[in-house]
Amino acid sequence: MICKICKLRSKKKSVVTRSGKKNNLYFCKNCDFEFFSHNPRKKLSLNKLNFSRLKMAGLKIPSLKEDFKNGTFQSEAYVKKYLKNNEKKKNVLEIGCSFGYFLNTLKKKGFKNVYGVEINQVCKKYINQKLKIPCYSDLDEIDSEILFDKIFLFYSYEYIYKPREYLEKLFSILNKKGKIYIITPNKNDILKDLVPGSKFSNFFYDIHSINYFSVLSLKKIANLSKIKDYSIKTYQGYSLANLFHWYLNQKPIKSILVGEDVFVENLLKDIKNSNAKIKVLKNKINSLIQLFNKKYKKILAKHNFGNQIIFCVEKR
Repeated sequence: MICKICKLRSKKKSVVTRSGKKNNLYFCKNCDFEFFSHNPRKKLSLNKLNFSRLKMAGLKIPSLKEDFKNGTFQSEAYVKKYLKNNEKKKNVLEIGCSFGYFLNTLKKKGFKNVYGVEINQVCKKYINQKLKIPCYSDLDEIDSEILFDKIFLFYSYEYIYKPREYLEKLFSILNKKGKIYIITPNKNDILKDLVPGSKFSNFFYDIHSINYFSVLSLKKIANLSKIKDYSIKTYQGYSLANLFHWYLNQKPIKSILVGEDVFVENLLKDIKNSNAKIKVLKNKINSLIQLFNKKYKKILAKHNFGNQIIFCVEKR
C-alpha cells in the first residue's frame, strides 16, 4: 500500500480498533503517518459513526438535544478564538459539521454567509431543514463562484479518504488572505505509550477514522501541496485527570467536549463549594491542582505530544 501523502511504499501492522475489531493499519516512516486503506464514506453517510466511536467503546450515544447543547458549548469557544465581529459578512465553510452547532452559533451571532459540508445524510437534512443553513454532501455541490474566507475542519480531516488532494481542493476555493483551520487527533498522543499495558491504544483507533497525522505528516502535506504559509502546533486538551483515569480504570469516560475534558475545572468548583471550613486550605489545594494540570498540558504541547494538532493554512 502506498502512502496517501508521499506516495512511497508503506508498511502494515494489525491493530485492534475501539469497536474490538482487528484491522490492518499502514504506516509511512517518511511521513510519520498511519492510515487505514478503506474509504469510510458510505458508512459515514449512513450515520454509522457514533456506533463504532461511542457505543462499541462502551459510551452512551447522546440524544440530539444533549449533543447539540454540548456542541454549542464547544462552538462558542471556537468562534471566540477564530472569528472576529468585523468578519460577519465573510464567507465561512465548515467541513464535517455534524448537526450544525458551530454554523448555528455563527448564524445566531449575525454571520450572514455560512455553509456546511456533511456526508451524514441525517445531519445534513437537519441542518438544511431545521437550521435553514445551506449544507451539502460534497464540495463539488457548492456554487463554483463562491470563495471562502474561513474554512474549518474540527475533527473531520481524519475521515477524508485522500487528505492531501482534499486540502489542495480547499485551498483552491479559498479567498486571498483566507484561512483554513484544521483540528485533528495527534498520532503521537502520549497516552498510547506512557502507561505500560494501557488499553488506550485500542481505544485510540476507530474504523471510520482512517488517517492518523503527526506534526511531520501535516508539514509533508503542506510542502508537497506547495502551500507556503502555514502553522502547526499541538495542544493538550485532555487533563491530567484523564491520564489518572486511564491508569486506574483502563476505559474511556464521557466528556461533553471533543478532544478535551472539564474534569479538573469541575473538581476545582466542587472543592471551592465544599463545606471544608478552612478556606485557605481549599485555595492552596486548588492552586496546586491547577498548577500540575497546567504544567502537564504545557510539557506535552511543547514536545508535540498534545492530543490535538492545530493546523492553520493561509492564502497570501
